[in-house]
Amino acid sequence: MAIMKERLGNFMSQLDAMGGKDKEKLSTHYKHLNELIHTIDWKLEIFSKECPVDWSKLGKDCESTASVPLSEEFKAKDYPSGGDAGG
Repeated sequence: MAIMKERLGNFMSQLDAMGGKDKEKLSTHYKHLNELIHTIDWKLEIFSKECPVDWSKLGKDCESTASVPLSEEFKAKDYPSGGDAGG
């Protein structure tokens, strides 16, 4: 999301540098692009507070193991190969 915000900001800078009819045509979208940037910024702020990268601060309240144990019968051959992804 941070990359999207950066790219939108760069695009808006390019819009500012434009001149003539091109700028006039695209200026109608300027407000919406700015709103997108603010929305992305808001979401990034929420993620940084609610989904921390450093989980060690949670201490004992944080699970350190998976809640579903891995079955012994599940072997590497059960994984699909790259060509089996359906693409």
